[in-house]
Amino acid sequence: MQIKKMQADHVIDFAAEELKKYLRMMMPQCDDIDILYDPYAKDGFRLGLLSDFGLIFEGEDQALDDVIHVDANRDGGILAGSNMRSILFAVYRFLRENGCRWLYPGVDGEYIPVKDISAVRYHKLADHRTRGICDEGHPSQGMMLDCIEYYAKLEMNFISLEF
Repeated sequence: MQIKKMQADHVIDFAAEELKKYLRMMMPQCDDIDILYDPYAKDGFRLGLLSDFGLIFEGEDQALDDVIHVDANRDGGILAGSNMRSILFAVYRFLRENGCRWLYPGVDGEYIPVKDISAVRYHKLADHRTRGICDEGHPSQGMMLDCIEYYAKLEMNFISLEF
């Protein structure tokens, strides 16, 4: 099994690592999963922008509007977004459609089923440009880092602290 990055970017690197991590948890008997940079890839799980695959962007501003596209099965497929953050959201959407759940921040809040991957077809412009929370009080740095990671898994793109 291979994960192929269509572009070199630190967000795509993180998305690829997250996909690998959760696929290994879901299918512990599967072979090793390689992550490669291949802008001309035609097989495997391909992570990239909508434009890398000739897909339509129906938003107004690619930097601000999140469009997620998933067309993948057990053998691979396309996990794409309108911007780098949307690619990460596409990975999490694919995993969520396959039964993964993130109930609250931290690893204790994860539910990862042990099962084979099912096919997923999904394409959506986010209902709102900004989706997130404002946290009030005095959270610790560790708590905030866990929350940032958690809210990305819920396709939220904004977090604010009081004051």
